[in-house]
Amino acid sequence: MSLNSETSRSAKAESATSQAALRVRAHWLVSLLLVALSAAGFWLFSRGFLLTRMVLPDHSLPSVLPFQSAPGTLESVGPDAASASEWYPAKYERAIILVVDALRVDFAMWSDELNSTFGTAGGVPGSQHIGRLMPYHNRLPAIAALSRERPDQSMLYRFRADPPTTTLQRLKGLTTGQLPTFIDAGSNFAGSTVDEDNWLQALRRPPIGIINGTKAARSHNLVFLGDDTWISMFPNELSDTQATETNDTLQKSRTGWARVRPFPSLNVWDLDTVDDGVLSRLPMFLLPPESENKSEIIRKEREQWRQLVKQPHMWEHSDFNEMTQANSMVSDKVGHAQLHHEWDMIIAHGLGVDHCGHRFGPDHSAISHKLAQMNTAIELIVNAIDRDDKPTALYVFGDHGMDNKGDHGGDSPREVDAGLWIYSNRKWHSKESDERTARVLRNAQELISSNALGSSFDQDLKESWWRNTHLSDDYKSASGEHLFEAPELRSVSQIDLVSTLSLSLGLPIPFNNLGTAIPEMFASDNDSSAEWGLLSVLRLNAAQVLRYIEKYVSNSRSHGFTDDALRLWNDMYNQAEDSYRELADAIGQNPKNRRQPHIRELEERVAAEYFAFTRMVLGSLRQMWAQFDPVLILAGLCTLVLSIAALLALYAQSRLRSLDIIIARAGWPCISGGIAGAVVFRALSSVFVSSGLSHMASLDATVAGLAMGAAATFCVALVSDSKASTFAFVPQLQWLAVTPATVLNVVAAEATIIHCLAFSSNSFTFNEDSIVLYTVQTLVLATSLLSVRAILSSSAGPKRASGTRALVCSLLIIVLNRTLAYSTVCREEQLSACTPTFYGAPSASISTVYLAAANVVMVWLVPSAVTYALRRSYSDRAMVSKLWVSLGMRVSMGMAAAYWVLDSIDGQTASGAAAASSPTRSSAVNGSDWSDMRMALARMAAGVALGGGLAAWYASPFCLDVELPNVPILSQPQALSTNKGASRAPAGQSQRTAVILGYGNAYGAAYLIFVTVVFCVLFLVQQPMGGIMLSLLFIELILCVELFDALRDTIEEASSLLCAQVILMAQLSYVGYFATGHQFTLVSIQWSTAFVGVREMQLVVCGIIVALNTLGSFVLMAACMPLAVLWNESLGTQLLRLAPDNYISRITGAGAAYAAYHAVVSVSSAACAAWFRRHLMVWKIFAPRFMFSVPITLVSSAVLLLVAIGLATVHILRMGLSVGNTQAM
Repeated sequence: MSLNSETSRSAKAESATSQAALRVRAHWLVSLLLVALSAAGFWLFSRGFLLTRMVLPDHSLPSVLPFQSAPGTLESVGPDAASASEWYPAKYERAIILVVDALRVDFAMWSDELNSTFGTAGGVPGSQHIGRLMPYHNRLPAIAALSRERPDQSMLYRFRADPPTTTLQRLKGLTTGQLPTFIDAGSNFAGSTVDEDNWLQALRRPPIGIINGTKAARSHNLVFLGDDTWISMFPNELSDTQATETNDTLQKSRTGWARVRPFPSLNVWDLDTVDDGVLSRLPMFLLPPESENKSEIIRKEREQWRQLVKQPHMWEHSDFNEMTQANSMVSDKVGHAQLHHEWDMIIAHGLGVDHCGHRFGPDHSAISHKLAQMNTAIELIVNAIDRDDKPTALYVFGDHGMDNKGDHGGDSPREVDAGLWIYSNRKWHSKESDERTARVLRNAQELISSNALGSSFDQDLKESWWRNTHLSDDYKSASGEHLFEAPELRSVSQIDLVSTLSLSLGLPIPFNNLGTAIPEMFASDNDSSAEWGLLSVLRLNAAQVLRYIEKYVSNSRSHGFTDDALRLWNDMYNQAEDSYRELADAIGQNPKNRRQPHIRELEERVAAEYFAFTRMVLGSLRQMWAQFDPVLILAGLCTLVLSIAALLALYAQSRLRSLDIIIARAGWPCISGGIAGAVVFRALSSVFVSSGLSHMASLDATVAGLAMGAAATFCVALVSDSKASTFAFVPQLQWLAVTPATVLNVVAAEATIIHCLAFSSNSFTFNEDSIVLYTVQTLVLATSLLSVRAILSSSAGPKRASGTRALVCSLLIIVLNRTLAYSTVCREEQLSACTPTFYGAPSASISTVYLAAANVVMVWLVPSAVTYALRRSYSDRAMVSKLWVSLGMRVSMGMAAAYWVLDSIDGQTASGAAAASSPTRSSAVNGSDWSDMRMALARMAAGVALGGGLAAWYASPFCLDVELPNVPILSQPQALSTNKGASRAPAGQSQRTAVILGYGNAYGAAYLIFVTVVFCVLFLVQQPMGGIMLSLLFIELILCVELFDALRDTIEEASSLLCAQVILMAQLSYVGYFATGHQFTLVSIQWSTAFVGVREMQLVVCGIIVALNTLGSFVLMAACMPLAVLWNESLGTQLLRLAPDNYISRITGAGAAYAAYHAVVSVSSAACAAWFRRHLMVWKIFAPRFMFSVPITLVSSAVLLLVAIGLATVHILRMGLSVGNTQAM
C-alpha cells in the first residue's frame, strides 16, 4: 500500500470523524431517567413498607407540668393538687414487672366452661378437639383465682400491641409510649439504644427538688433480670452498680443502687436458661434473708422457688456464693437486708414461652409446662408482695402474642393480642369506680365514632371491650360453629402502660408518649375534697400529648400531619379544656359540690373528652407511622417493574439504533405519559385515602404517577416501532436454535432465577452467600465446557488457541471463587454452622498482623496481573503503563497495605497492654501509637491514586508506544505498521517501518487504567482480608473479560454472549461483597473504616468512606462493566469512526442490562419482604435485605451509567476520535 493512498484514506477518515462527532446528551438523559425511575420505585415502596418517624430529644421533668395553671381551674382547688416536684401523687412505692414473652391473651384467661367441656376424657362428639384441651389454655389458674378472690386488687386486660411484633420494637413502645417504626430518624442507626424519653430514665434520673417543701426526693433502686435485649436498649439505665458501690458513690449519684443480670436471648432452642436465671434470683429480693426470717412459710417458699429452676448448674453461678461476699449479689454497702427491703422496681423478663413457640409451636405439651412454671412464679410473687407493708403493684404481661405456628413479628390478631394482668397488695378499683370508668369509655367511644376521621380507626381504638375470639376459635364443631361464646374482656393498648406506670409511681409521663392511662387504675382516687383522680390523670395525659404534637410539628417540616388533622386535634383539646373550666365554675369554691350527681356526670363527660382526644391522636398517627401502606407498596413495586422493562427495552433498542433516535422517539411520549400519570394518580389518591386504604401524601401520588406514566410510555414508544421492533434482535440471538450461546444464556437465566428465588425463604436469604457462589460456579463451569468443545472441534489455529485461553481463564475463575469463599463473616443465624475467618481468628475483632502482612502481597500481585493483561497487545510498553501500573499503583497500594499493618499492630498492642496493665493506667502509656504515620500513609495513598493516577490517565489515557525497527514487524499481534517514507527509500536499503504498540486494544487498555485508579481507592478503605479478597476479585474481573473475549472468537453468534457476561459479572459483585467481610445486616457494616485518613468524625466524608467499604465490590464491578464492550477494541474500529452515536449506544445498552440485573434482584427482595411482612423474621432478615438492595442498585446504576460510561468511557472515545489520522493496514 502506498503512502499517498494511505494519506488519502486518512484524510477521508478525518472528514468522516469531523462529521460524526460523539454526542452524549442523549446518553445523559436516558441514564438520568433510568436512575430516577429506580429511585422513585424504591422511595415509594419504602414509604409504604419502612415505618419512619422523627425522634424528639425532649424529656419530661417532674417539676414542669405539661400545662400552665389558670385561676379558677380545678388544679388550684383542694390541698392534694400536684406539687412542683411531681405530676401526680404516687399510688405505689414499689412495682414488679414480669414479662412473659409471647404471653397471648388467651394463655392468661380461664374458662370454667372450657375446662369442664374439654378437660374430660369423652369430650364433645363431632368437635375438632375431641377430649383434648389445647396445651396453652387454662394453664395460669393463679390469675383466675386471684381475680375471683380479690376483684378489687386485680384485673386482666387484652394488651393490644402495635406491629411489628418483635421484642425490641415492643419493648421500645412499652417504655417510651411511642408507636414502633423500623427507622427512627435521629436515633443511633448503628445500634438499638433508646435515646428518647422513657420511664426507665425517669426512674434512674437523680431526683430534683423537694416534695411538699420539706422532704428531699428519694432515689430509686432497680433490679433487672432476664432478656439481654433490655441491656442493648438501655445500657445506661440498666448499669449494674455492685462493683462501684461505696458510701461516697451512692451519696453523690443519688440514683440508687442497681442489680442487673441479663441472659442471652437469641437461642430459641433453649427453653430454660433465661427463665432459670430469673427465677433463681428473684427470691433474693422477694424473700427476707434467712438470718432475718426463719419461719416455715418462708422456708417452703424458698424451696418452691428452688424447684422452679430446671437446670442444676444455674446454682453454680457466683451470685449464689454465700461464702465470698464480693462475688454474690451483695456489696460492702448493700447487704442482703437492703436487697430485700430497699428495691423500688423489679423487671423480670422470661423467654421460655416464646422460645417454646418458636421451637415447637403453641400446640405442644412443652408450652403447658412453661406456663405452669410461670403460674407458680406468679403465686410466689403475689405471696411476697402481700407480706410487704409498702404499696406494691405487679404487672404481668406479654410483649406480643404468637400465631398458630409459634411465630411473631407481623400484625395478625394472634400476634398483636397479648395479655396484661395487674395486681396490687392494695385495693385500686371498685365496682363503683368501674361503672364510672365504663361510662367514660362509652362516652369517648361515641365521640370518636361520630367523627369522620375516627370512624376509620381500628375497632380496638374505638371500643374498649373485646371478645376473646382466640379462645372460642380453637374449639369448633365439625360444621365450623363455635362450641361456646367468646368471653368479653377489657382492651387496652400496650403503650397505655407507660403513662399508667409513670403516674402511679409519681413519675412524669415520658415526653413522646402517645398512650392513655388505663382508667381503672385512677378512677377510685377520689374523696370529697380532691379532684377526681381519673380526670386529673387524663388532663395531664392530654396536655402531654398535645405538647408532643406541637413540638413535633415545630421541629419537622415534613411531619405529614394534614391541616384538617391538626385543626381537629386542637378543636378537641380546646373543647375538653372549655368543659374543664365549665366544671370548675360549677364546683365553685365549695368542694362539697363534687358529690352532686350532675357534677359527677360532668366530670365523666370531661374525662371522656380528654380520653377521646388522646385516642384520636393515637389513631391518626397509627395510620401514618405503624401500619403498612399496601397502595404505596404496590405502587413502588409497579414502578420498579416498569423501570426494569425500560432498562431491557433500552438494551434491545441500543443494538439497533443510536440513543439520539431513541430519545427522539420516546422523549415526548415519556414526558406526556408522566404528566398524565401524575394527574390520574393524584385523582386516585383521594379515593385511596378516603377509603382508608392508604395514607399517601400529595407528593407520593405525584411521584408514583410521574414514574409509572413515564416508564410505561417509554417502553411502549420503543416497542411500538414497526420498522425496527424491540424484538427484531431476537432472531439474531438465535434463541430458538440449540447453540453454544443459547445454552450459556439459558444457564445464566437460570442463575438469575435462583438468585431471585433465594428471598422466598428466610433460611435461603441468610445463606445467600452460598447460593450466589453456587450459581457463579455453575455458570463458569458452563463456559469451561464451551471452551473444551471449541478445543475439541478445532485441530489447530486461532480458534483452538482461543478455546485454550478461555478454558484457562474459566478454571482460574473457579479456583479464585473458592478462595474468595474462604473469607467469611457469619450472620447470627449461621453461627452454628459457620466459622468467621475475616479477621484471621474466629473470636477476633481486629485483623491479625499476619493477615495484614499477607495483604502486602497484593501490592505485587495485582499490578503484575494488570501488566500481564496488557502484555498481549503490547500496551504494557507505553509510558502511562510503566509509570502508573508498575510504579504509581504499587506505591498507592503499598502505602494502603502499610496503613493496615500499622493498624493491626496498634490494635493488638493496645489489647495486650490493656489486658496486662491496671485499669487506671492511661492507654497512651501502653504500647505504640502509629496514628500519625497511619494518617499520613492513608492520605498519601489516596493522593497518589487520585492526584497522580487519575490525573495522568485523564491527560493521556492511551497505552500506545511507537517502535521503528529496521525490519517490518507485521506479524506482531495487535500492532499497527505504517510505511513512513517508503516511496523515498533508496533501492538496496532496509525499509523503516513504524509500529504502534497497543493499537489493537487501545480502548480496552485505556479504560483498564481508569479502573486501576478506582481499585486503588477501594483497596485503601478495605480491611486486610477485604483488601486481599478485593484484589482477587479484580483479577477475576480481568479474567472474566478475557474469558468472554476468547469465547467470542470460538462462537459464531458472538454478539449474543453479552447477556451471560453481564449476569456473571453482576453475580461476581455479590461474591465479592460477602468475601470482603459483609452480610446483609446492619451489624456487619464495618464502621471502624470511617476513620481511614480522617482524625475526627466528619459526617459526609466518613459516610462516603463507609459506603465505599461496604459497596466496594459493586462499585468496582460497575466501573469494570464497559470493558465488556471496549476490551480488544482497536483504535481504528470502524463502527466508532463511522457511527460514534451507535457505538456509545451499545455501551449504554450493556450498562442498562447490568443495571437491570440488580433491579431484578431488588424487586424480588422487595416483593418477598412485602409478602412476608407478617413473618417473624421480616424486620431481622427480609427488611434489611431490601434496605441493602436499594444502595446496591442505585449506586451500581449511577456509577456505571453516569461515571463509568458518561465520564470515563466518553473521555476515552473522544480522545480516540481526536487521533483519527492513522488507519490499520
